[in-house]
Amino acid sequence: MQNDRSIGIDCLRAIAILWVVAYHFVPLSIFSKGTYGVLLFFAVSGYCISFSASSSKSAWDFYAKRLGRLLPALIFATLLITAIKHLFPQFIEANRIPTWFHAFYTLFALPTLHILKINLIYPDGAFWSLDIEFQFYLLCALLIAVGLRKYLLPAICIWCLIRFALSSPKNPYSNDFFAFFIAGLSVASYAAGHRMQALFGTAVALFLEAGHLLLSYQQPSVPIETSRFAMLAFSIAAVFVAAQCKAPRFLNPLAFVGLVSYPLYLLHQDLGHMALAWLDVPYSDRLVPTLIRALIVPPILVGVGALVYFYVEKPLTGRLTGWLRRPRFPKSVWIRTAGVSPDDQPQIAERDLEQQRV
Repeated sequence: MQNDRSIGIDCLRAIAILWVVAYHFVPLSIFSKGTYGVLLFFAVSGYCISFSASSSKSAWDFYAKRLGRLLPALIFATLLITAIKHLFPQFIEANRIPTWFHAFYTLFALPTLHILKINLIYPDGAFWSLDIEFQFYLLCALLIAVGLRKYLLPAICIWCLIRFALSSPKNPYSNDFFAFFIAGLSVASYAAGHRMQALFGTAVALFLEAGHLLLSYQQPSVPIETSRFAMLAFSIAAVFVAAQCKAPRFLNPLAFVGLVSYPLYLLHQDLGHMALAWLDVPYSDRLVPTLIRALIVPPILVGVGALVYFYVEKPLTGRLTGWLRRPRFPKSVWIRTAGVSPDDQPQIAERDLEQQRV
């Protein structure tokens, strides 16, 4: 495992993704609330965002790190899934096959919150949660931009409370997921010694979820019900334990699944269903199909996620983040566009090397 990663947090990611995978592929009632794994992801994301925000030099620096983290695997997954669906359309429903325009537009629409308002078919059904992630990232970036970095958690809480007060139970809105991000941020604030902010954030998260529940808010993606409120409480406790307690070494294999959870999440749903359709494995609670779906499919998907992590996400995340923070072009381009004389080229090279170190 990487030294700068929390094994406990990676184990939570693993639980979240395995929960989601089981929901999609194992026809047992115990996994019927599999989308709650996505809610656990949101809580973990909120926890990690706190540290990203505190170490960012500016709002753009923060958002550039988020883009650099998400885009490499997202671009690869988008192209791969779209290509396979076009090559083997017989193994997937026609209404789940995106056009190539939709595929490329997805890569623009998600980070810009669908600014062009064009309806599209996502390359994979799992991409819906990225809408929520990017909305939360942009909210954090805006608050950082106006000088509220030190008060990010209370500022988000106040913004969500205002949105909640102005919302309607009959109209779904993205903020009804933000309680889970706030929960993770609250745990991070507690770990950083900001106890009052942590208590305020936890109270707001529970209040928002309880308010949505008691007022019968509608949410088609993950319905708001008593078990979802319990999931929020569980997420707070789980993130707190994972962040505060040192995980034993025997959990390293589980943490590895968490390490590759993002590409695994992007690729598992539709490609997994297509592979099972190709193998003619029915969605049935009979013993053999269930064992195949529960014991064979997940390890294969984890292997695919690991390949994407090691050959796409890991090598490209740092490079893309660095470029987004301050785009760098070939030196000849800088010289021509900035009017730099050839005598200044050594200074430019030294500056570029220093940027790469950063």
